Amino acid sequence: MKTINTLTDFTTLPFDVPPESILIVRLSAHGDVLHTLPLLTAIKNQWPDVKVGWLCEPSSLPLLEGHPLIDRLHVAKRPLWLKKIRNPSLWRQVFKEIQVFLNEIRNEHYMLSLDVQGLLKSAIWPWLSGVPNRMGFKATREFADRFYTLCLPPMSLKDSSRAAVHRYLDFARALGCKVNSAQFVLPAFSLEALNKAQALLGQSKSTSPLVALAPFTRWESKHWIFEYWQSLIQLLRQEGYRVLLLGGPDDLEKAKLLSLSSNDDSPDSKIINAVGQTDWPTMQSLIQSCDLLVGLDSAPLHMADALGKPVIGIYGPTAPGRTGPIGQKSHILTAQVPCQPCFQKKCPLPEKVCMTQLHPEAVLAAIKTVLIQHPGSVAFE
Repeated sequence: MKTINTLTDFTTLPFDVPPESILIVRLSAHGDVLHTLPLLTAIKNQWPDVKVGWLCEPSSLPLLEGHPLIDRLHVAKRPLWLKKIRNPSLWRQVFKEIQVFLNEIRNEHYMLSLDVQGLLKSAIWPWLSGVPNRMGFKATREFADRFYTLCLPPMSLKDSSRAAVHRYLDFARALGCKVNSAQFVLPAFSLEALNKAQALLGQSKSTSPLVALAPFTRWESKHWIFEYWQSLIQLLRQEGYRVLLLGGPDDLEKAKLLSLSSNDDSPDSKIINAVGQTDWPTMQSLIQSCDLLVGLDSAPLHMADALGKPVIGIYGPTAPGRTGPIGQKSHILTAQVPCQPCFQKKCPLPEKVCMTQLHPEAVLAAIKTVLIQHPGSVAFE
């Protein structure tokens, strides 16, 4: 295994640059998939003719389908296989499906794989499918680096000195790509997604700013106080802003409570509740139409940042220096308490101080400031 430590080491890779074909491995989660997109862009900017494949899991497929820079998508149905393997009568079927999947990768003859995820579940596939050169971070969790032939310096999940986006771009730098900035390219949303987004937004003729709120995430510790969201919505309505709620099917009940507790009788004042009603292309269309998005450390926030929209990130247990938005229109709100960032999925303290100390009035003030700095929305075309 060769460890790449300095820029001078980048010229000693065991293959000609550029490789004819590269496989990017980033299975999940949605925000991390978005953070990996600039790596794809950097490679294609340097070598437009290089074939680039992407290995993902089914949950990430909607974010990547139709991407103009991805030549081939490979979907590892690992969650389904793990479910099936509990039944011994399905073992033969699972084995055959995995063999077909590995052959699919082998038939593309990738010269190099870039494992951005750094876990056993991501490192195993290029190794099993015979990709000859396999690059990843050294000292990864679950001994994933045992499956690499080339290693970048270790990347700690708790190191907030550099954004994850830029750490992932180190793969491109290692290959000799010129990387001046992180460039996000997303799939173009379809006419169907555009029409669905327009239907959700309705026919309101109000010209007041549209503020999207993304209040939901899987980590309990990342959640802002529910009553604070309610207060923020009331404050936004009093200021004349339109409000759009974004989230997934698991967030329906909480979104309903937010919506019902904050609406009044005026048609233009009603909250647009799109929670659980959007796929990712429609979500992208909705975010593109907003003037600003307020959210937690979650995929909608990172998508808005990737689209170049003004964003306000509310950060508690995670480090904005690592997974925060990087766009010039971004603004981070954090309480900066001593225990932050803790990276705990559940707060061990009686009171979640990193979130309770961030008040709705402070968020509203940040919204006003950002909208003054970056006025005007991007309308549907």
